Amino acid sequence: MHGENKMNKNLLTKEQLDFYRDTGYIIIKGAITIEEADVYRERIRLHANPDYAAIMNPDRLEFLVAQSDWMFGGESSLPDKVKYVEFCKETARLTEFFLKHPNIVPALEALQGEEIVGLMTQMLFKEAASKYAPQAWNPHQDNAYPQSKNGKYITTNVWLEDADIENGTLYAYPESHKNGIYEFERKISYREVDNRPGNKISDEILSTFKKVDLTFKKGDVIVMNGNMIHGSYPNVSKDRNRPFLSCCYISKGEDFNPGYNSQKRPIDLKLGA
Repeated sequence: MHGENKMNKNLLTKEQLDFYRDTGYIIIKGAITIEEADVYRERIRLHANPDYAAIMNPDRLEFLVAQSDWMFGGESSLPDKVKYVEFCKETARLTEFFLKHPNIVPALEALQGEEIVGLMTQMLFKEAASKYAPQAWNPHQDNAYPQSKNGKYITTNVWLEDADIENGTLYAYPESHKNGIYEFERKISYREVDNRPGNKISDEILSTFKKVDLTFKKGDVIVMNGNMIHGSYPNVSKDRNRPFLSCCYISKGEDFNPGYNSQKRPIDLKLGA
């Protein structure tokens, strides 16, 4: 069952809360609608640079414009660029909606047991037959980056298409979130053509946990404790893309490392804020 839950207006049950605290993750089934997923998938794909595997912080206009400037070229007129900035504003607004989604944030605060703030977003594509399709993230902990000392960092992935082993789904090591941040081998950025990015946890540590393969339907959201070890498979399908939007959060007032590339910062999660 993987702690699956069909989202509604009620908060998570005690059983679901206990599953998350025990395993370090939970899958919220149908947290967003198919229409929401389709609209955002088609919109964000227009910004996808074939030379990069992801877009960092597409909820922030300055990040989105900077990472989309490859579309301008050297010949674009000023009116064209102004028009595109306006286009980016709408994409950023849509991304922000998912970061603050009313079906997701209340569930996260129920799991965390306290108020949270957003920190960053990241759009990953892993399109079939692209040069990044072979990428398979090493088993890693997301909290190895912001270094929340109290384990208060949470990552969610909003699935914009179905995902299974063939097109590069995730795998997880349940219960691996209970011992803080492990030592790891630092790997190069996903922006490079490297088939195994991510801060790699040793096989010796991994052998103490049981690996679980996860599958998702479009509209599902997985919530992961930042200390839970997980990774991903390559996309070996012929025509099945594997896009998801990652949204990251932390308990309000918790210290964290903002990072150089991601530039994490507290974001108020009230819609319209």
